[in-house]
Amino acid sequence: MLKMLGALLALVLVAAACGGNNDDDGGAQPAPAEDTTAPAPDEPEAPAETGDGDAPAPEEDTAAPAPDEPEAPAETGDGDAPAPEEEVDIGFDEPRGELFIEFHKTFDRSHPFQSLDAFCTATPDPDSPPQATDAGITEDSITIVHLRTKLEELEGIGFAIPVGDPKDMFETFTKVINEDCNGIWGRKIDLRLVEVSALGGGGEDIDTLRNQACIEATEDHNAVIVTNTTGFQGSAILCIAADHDTLFLTTQGNPREFHEQANGLLYSLSPIAEDSVINMTQAIIDTGALEGKTIAVVWPDTPGQPETVQTGIIDVLEAAGYEIAVAEQIGCEGATTCRAGTDIAVERMLEEGVDVVFPGLNVLSLPVFINEMISQGFAPGDVQFYNSDFNSQAGDLVSGKVAQFGGSAAAELYNGAIIIDDAPTGNFRVPNNPVISFNAPLNIMCNETYANNNAIGAMHIRDVYGSYDSAYGMTSTVCTEMRMVARAIYDAGPNPTRQDIYNAFANLGSVDIQHQLPATFGPDKFGAPDVVTELVFQFPCPNDPDIPTCVEQTAPYRRIGQ
Repeated sequence: MLKMLGALLALVLVAAACGGNNDDDGGAQPAPAEDTTAPAPDEPEAPAETGDGDAPAPEEDTAAPAPDEPEAPAETGDGDAPAPEEEVDIGFDEPRGELFIEFHKTFDRSHPFQSLDAFCTATPDPDSPPQATDAGITEDSITIVHLRTKLEELEGIGFAIPVGDPKDMFETFTKVINEDCNGIWGRKIDLRLVEVSALGGGGEDIDTLRNQACIEATEDHNAVIVTNTTGFQGSAILCIAADHDTLFLTTQGNPREFHEQANGLLYSLSPIAEDSVINMTQAIIDTGALEGKTIAVVWPDTPGQPETVQTGIIDVLEAAGYEIAVAEQIGCEGATTCRAGTDIAVERMLEEGVDVVFPGLNVLSLPVFINEMISQGFAPGDVQFYNSDFNSQAGDLVSGKVAQFGGSAAAELYNGAIIIDDAPTGNFRVPNNPVISFNAPLNIMCNETYANNNAIGAMHIRDVYGSYDSAYGMTSTVCTEMRMVARAIYDAGPNPTRQDIYNAFANLGSVDIQHQLPATFGPDKFGAPDVVTELVFQFPCPNDPDIPTCVEQTAPYRRIGQ
């Protein structure tokens, strides 16, 4: 699948999201000395042109531009018109249209961590030896924690997640930074691993185990940045970002309330959770498809998620004049699978004659809910499902569990579910369509870098559905997260404090995410994607008869909010 894991319950696939600052200049990389040095005091500056070609401009207009400001446009010779702006070559053929081309022009591909030809290029040594500046920042290293949810535990309950080896992926890209690219300003990345159960157990509920992982990452390891691509939810997110003032970069969308409490230290490769479901709900309202329909909304009691569903689905529907016939919370009881109250919710749906369902459930819980619908008499065609990447339901791997766990009857009932998200899930299977089947140079570079440098012989291929495409996508996602981390550290300068790095991250502007979708981070922009599209869940898969289900794109991209 093309958007990597984010939540399972909790485990959000890459996935996997509003206006940010697209005018990124590569951060703190200094301009060459010869361009920024002011003239010697005893040498007069050349008079500036006034427009008529002979009179000098006032003295204040003759100062050399600041190092981070663009030079004044060159004169064309007629004394009044600037030279035409030089066309920016993005370096590859982009078939997806002007929206994408204009976004690609915002990058400085000469930056050590923004090239599309290599994961990174050699960084310079600092002018003086690096100094220890802060917790987790020594004179020779900066500590980054990879927080990994142990997805292999899901195999025992029939939910294998074939995403390759994220641990080795993080280690490999770190090795490339440290060995091939001279580290960052003379320091190496000190990568630490913290692992947490996917299911809970041992007498502890899942949220408690995640909070223990937070303590290990922040207090035991003094992480400057914590990264995650395998899903991590609940109050432990606030333990990292709010309680321990540590930047957390993840793939899953998180509630806006979490971002507000995190004081600018929580970032995601997916949209903020409310934005994701608002985008979905408003897009469906705009089609008019809900007119005359009887609507049900269900959601889990996972911390932070009831508020997201209330804000992003229920409030938006009611503001548009729609009545919700059934609104039911499903209990998780401290576990990953949420099923408490499922039978009651489905009974109410039958009684009310529901024909539209917004299910906000996770990978383990949605198949349970759909099977309950079948057991109580719902048949294919009775209901239309609408979903988003909230709880990762926009991806092949997660949505495919409806068929794997629920069987063909569940897949038939869910067939035709409409999904609004940013990732072009499953498009690699669509033949003879250069727009839909486009494989971004970033994805190719990331996977080639991993294949050429890992120590376990891994090589992931994009168009092999047997792995659900998830290992290829996971590699791209780990690659993009590590480049963002390295770019922020580099932009923060030779001897940064933790806050310097956080300030640099907040001002990254345009960022490369999987598929090279338009995406930005900014001081008030915490979910990367800037575009959405429409997808549909299909059973059977029309472009590959050998697989049970698939999700594929059915509409062009548009900017979020348009």
